[in-house]
Amino acid sequence: NDYGMNSDFFNINRFGRYLVTDIRNAIARYGISLLVMASISIAGYLLAGFFSMFLGQGWYSMNLVGRITLFVISAVVILISSPSKIYGFFTDKKEGSSFLTMPVSTMERTVSMVIVCCIAVPLAFLAIYLSLDQIVCLLDRSCGESIIMAVNDGQYYLSNVMGKMYSEIGSVMPDFEDIKAFSNPWLYYDDMAGSLLIFLLGALWFKSSKPAKTIGFMILFSIVLSMLLTPILTHGVLERFQEAANSGMSPEELMDSFPLITWMVKHAVLTDTLSDTFVNVLLFVLIWLRVKKMEH
Repeated sequence: NDYGMNSDFFNINRFGRYLVTDIRNAIARYGISLLVMASISIAGYLLAGFFSMFLGQGWYSMNLVGRITLFVISAVVILISSPSKIYGFFTDKKEGSSFLTMPVSTMERTVSMVIVCCIAVPLAFLAIYLSLDQIVCLLDRSCGESIIMAVNDGQYYLSNVMGKMYSEIGSVMPDFEDIKAFSNPWLYYDDMAGSLLIFLLGALWFKSSKPAKTIGFMILFSIVLSMLLTPILTHGVLERFQEAANSGMSPEELMDSFPLITWMVKHAVLTDTLSDTFVNVLLFVLIWLRVKKMEH
């Protein structure tokens, strides 16, 4: 599906122009839906308040737990629905064919898709949702903390807890990696991006019921992977570990017997980042191949 300028691998100027167009198209396809989901905090707050007044109980200010619950539900809906709403047309013969004949390369299309789905949409949602939540909490002090403040407080608390864990484990493993980084919310960005990439791949692959089929495939894939890995882990690693532990080995000798597992435990943050990066790169390549090989 490469024609003319499309044969170039990546041109930064052309990509910049295309990205702007792609973002505009994404706003046209999903902008209203995103605004609705990002405004659920206001809608939920007003609905709860007016319903309470209707029952004669006075104004009810939705607390932090209720607002976080709405936030999580909205975020999950955005994660599942945005890729198929923005790029679901790809499998349509008319729109998809027109999209593939645009004078940009496959790599430029793929990178633009990833930026829109994994950066632009999440950041726009977070900015709108958290700003509205902050405004509500400033206007109505009885709501308690805003979500932003709660995250900051939670990060501070987790950092202290993990700092104590680090000190205790560090006495056994001197080179144990400081796990306080796990309290940083941005560490989990790559997990969210990976989920969005999965639903983007599903939107480009399935012709109908894209989110449902993607979820179904993920469940099936997890079952198959579990069936394959469980015997290996049970009869390989766990049995060896139990035998070594029952032999009276010291903790140092036990760690030396399982160098890879010991390294992963000592470098938990790095291991998590590397594994997520590997999965995301693999998903990116699969999306690129799907775009490149697509024929209507």
